[in-house]
Amino acid sequence: KILWGGEDAVFVKGRTFGIFDGVSGADKKDGVPLYSKTLAEELKKLVKEEEGINVQDLTRRMLRCAEYADVHATGASTAIVASIGEDGFLRALNIGDSSCIVIRDGKVVTRTRQTSHYFDCPFQLSIDSPDRPRDGAKLNVELMRGDLVLMGSDGVFDNLLENEIVSIATSEKSLSAIAKRVSERSRKVSFDRKAPTPYAKEAQRFGDPDFGDGLGGKVDDVSCVVVSYK
Repeated sequence: KILWGGEDAVFVKGRTFGIFDGVSGADKKDGVPLYSKTLAEELKKLVKEEEGINVQDLTRRMLRCAEYADVHATGASTAIVASIGEDGFLRALNIGDSSCIVIRDGKVVTRTRQTSHYFDCPFQLSIDSPDRPRDGAKLNVELMRGDLVLMGSDGVFDNLLENEIVSIATSEKSLSAIAKRVSERSRKVSFDRKAPTPYAKEAQRFGDPDFGDGLGGKVDDVSCVVVSYK
């Protein structure tokens, strides 16, 4: 992924935000924009600054972005997008293995469901993929004042245990500090062959010989967005 300058793309505009994680195993053509970054750029054009978007509209707009990227971009990407409405509801669409959690009073009270065909093969968008935005998992939950919404690529949630993410989120004083520390910690753990990680536990369950002891980080791009509902 270094050759491509990293394949994650992050989008934040007003009440709407998302993470697009480029799939490293997808074929890519030199000189053509990455699918993940194209999705982020196109969605930004379709979102108004103060607009809260429902799940149906998120799905429709993501389809428009995917259809554009099919023609003008290369590679493949997972996608997770969310929007907070004026009614206080968080609405999210998850195509793949990124995650979005809501932290309240030091606990995770809800999270998006990942969508995968099988272990290590998440749903993804590309011209060669049968997956479309309508196939993603949906979330619709009412937020409470003081809630933290933390969205991360699988580079975060494959490497950090949920209680460690919560500990970081509740100990830092600013949203940017939370995102920075979560990202830095995820990166550090990804290189630790003896770290207990969610990915290693899952890989062990599926018989991956590289994770026979259920330990070890997974090196990957890392992206994180943190939002406070006040």
